[in-house]
Formats: sequence, C-alpha cells, structure tokens
Amino acid sequence: MNFRSAIFSDSDPNNLARGIADQLSVIASPDLVVVFISSRLNPVFDRIVADIRRQTGARNIIACNAQSVLGNHRELENHLAVAALAMSLPGVKINTFQLGDDQWHKLLTNPSALRSAIHGDASVRSFFLFGDPFTTPITQILEVMSREFPQAPVMGGMTSGIRAAGESRMAVDDRVFHAGAIGVALSGPVQIDCVVSQGCRPIGEAMTVTQGRGNVIAGLDNTAPMEIITDLCQSLARHDQAAVEKRGLLIGRVIDRRKGNFGRGDFLVRNILDADRTNGSITIGDLVETGQIVQFHVQDAQTATEDLHLLLQGHLVLADKPLGALMFSCNGRGAGLFGEPNHDVAAVQSLMGPLPLAGFFAAGELGPVGKSNFIHGQTVCLAMFH
Repeated sequence: MNFRSAIFSDSDPNNLARGIADQLSVIASPDLVVVFISSRLNPVFDRIVADIRRQTGARNIIACNAQSVLGNHRELENHLAVAALAMSLPGVKINTFQLGDDQWHKLLTNPSALRSAIHGDASVRSFFLFGDPFTTPITQILEVMSREFPQAPVMGGMTSGIRAAGESRMAVDDRVFHAGAIGVALSGPVQIDCVVSQGCRPIGEAMTVTQGRGNVIAGLDNTAPMEIITDLCQSLARHDQAAVEKRGLLIGRVIDRRKGNFGRGDFLVRNILDADRTNGSITIGDLVETGQIVQFHVQDAQTATEDLHLLLQGHLVLADKPLGALMFSCNGRGAGLFGEPNHDVAAVQSLMGPLPLAGFFAAGELGPVGKSNFIHGQTVCLAMFH
C-alpha cells in the first residue's frame, strides 16, 4: 500500500487542481483519491474534481465541500483551498456509492436495499460516508449501519460552509450531487483503525436517568437536573467554571454500562440544548431512556489537547504507526478553540508522522464509540490505514 497527501491554496481556482495533482504524482493512477474542497469554490467544484481525476488518473474519486480543509501539517481555515489523499490499495475492493435523498425510507426500512446500495457484506472493513446535513437522516442511517455491519466502522463527516439545502457539493467519480450522501466501502487486505477524540472530560459524579422521555431529562438520581447543575457549578474549580462559561456544560451518556468505572472515552458526549427552570428539566442533543447512566462534561483547549494526545499514544501502544490517514475535525475546533492554527494536525504529525494526512472541518463528524457509529460535535475523528 502507498499513500500520498496534498493541500494547496491559490486565489486562482484554475491552479488548484494542478497544485494537488503535482503533489500526488508520486502515485501513478491511484486506486482511490478522497478530495475536500472549500465551499467558496462551489462554482468550480465540478471542474476541480474532474481535473484532479484526469490529471492523477484516479480509478475512483470521491469529494465533498467544506468550510475549511486540512492536510499534511496545515489546517487552512476559510481559505480557497483543496486537500486530498491518494491511495494505492493492491487487492483491496473499492466500492463507491451515492444515496439519494429520495431513497431514505427504503434504505432505513429494508436492510437488503441498504446492503445493495452501499455494497455492504461481511467482508467490508470500513465505510467512509459524507452527507448533506439538510437532507441526510444521519443518526438513523448510522444506527442501521451499526446493526447491519458491526465489523465495519463508519467514518466521515457532514459537508460544511453552507447555509441551506442545495449548497452541498459531493462527487462520486464523474457525478456531482447536491443532496443525500456519498461514500465508499473498503473490503479486503486493509486495516483501518479509528481514534475518536471528543475533547471533553467528565466532572461531578455519574448519575442514573430516573425520569426521561425523548430528549428531555426530568430526573437524575431522583433529583431535578437543574438543581444538580446549580450545585455542581458552585463547586467547580475556577478553570472549570471558565470552561462552562465559555463553551457551555455538556452531558455524556455511558456507552457500555457493564464497565462499572467510567472515564474519558466511555461516554457519548452531547450538548445541553435547553433548560426549563420551572420544572428543572434539561433538553439534550440525544435520545434518553430511564436507567441510562450519564455524567456532565466540560471542554476547553487544554482538555481537548490532552484527550487527543492520550488517545494517539494509546493507539501506538497497540499498533504500528499508520501508512496514511483521513481526519475529520469539528468546525468549532481549529484556531477558534486553541488560539492557534494547525493544532490537531500538529499533534497527529508529532506522534504519528511524517504521515500522509488529509481531511476537513465538518458540520458533524462521524466515528465509532464502542461498537456503534455516531455523529459528533467538537470532535476530531482520525481513520488510520495499516
């Protein structure tokens, strides 16, 4: 296997495809090229994809638009830029696909239709999925894919830098779509490891949902959540209070209750969307059930840095350094969170590099927690090829 990444920025869109192709030229006729293109380049998206495919001789190409792109050692936020990862994957079966926004009911209710549409079977090692946030029921599709393909994690992200339906741009080979989702299934002799860094740490104590319905929690350990939050915030250290004031309080749901002792990585972290001070309930960005175990979380730059480093170092204990990687970061990270550019790619390269790396800042990052796939926020998801 061989990988090569590229990132290029230019005020003249005519130069972008050539700049990317020149950097990828070490791999002749790559088996797969994954491309990320600034949404400000939407008017020429089709041409950039076609030119990259023609100039690289790529056998398969998928692409999507993004608010910002990243590659190698750089994160180009809000630039006119393109990033790409080219792969030579001998013996690996590559099946690209497109899921139209008029197909969702059939795909979500008919497992055989979904398997056919995404070329899914027991041999698939991983899926990469990119979707339009306005027309893709991503939570439902990830639930179905987790159930139907438990051996194959789903990685990717939702297109970003757009404001309305119809502004997404997604390409599969020579076809460009403005809605639905695209992706690729990889089968055969390739190992793809996933690191999902939510950048948060738990505070307070783990609690049981004693009253909850839909996405509203009315009772935690038989106490109104707002009462618990008030007491918790008063007891926090000053730096944790500052994190809550700046980025808000988060809540995490335990994925595997059998573990008993819970720490970082054991929770699916979600935003608290609303609070009802009349009855003390909270509304969160997740569905809840009575009996679930949850814990409040905070996020700040230091925690996000520590979390990513710990997860990467833990991965190196279990596996060799990867040959190449795709990276999907939240568009709320970057310089806005860390106060400096290139933070996450620098962390990856310092521990894993030099590494061919490309990706984008997404409006929702896709990656597994435990054995299930989820859409995340404030997260960086790294797919590493071995």
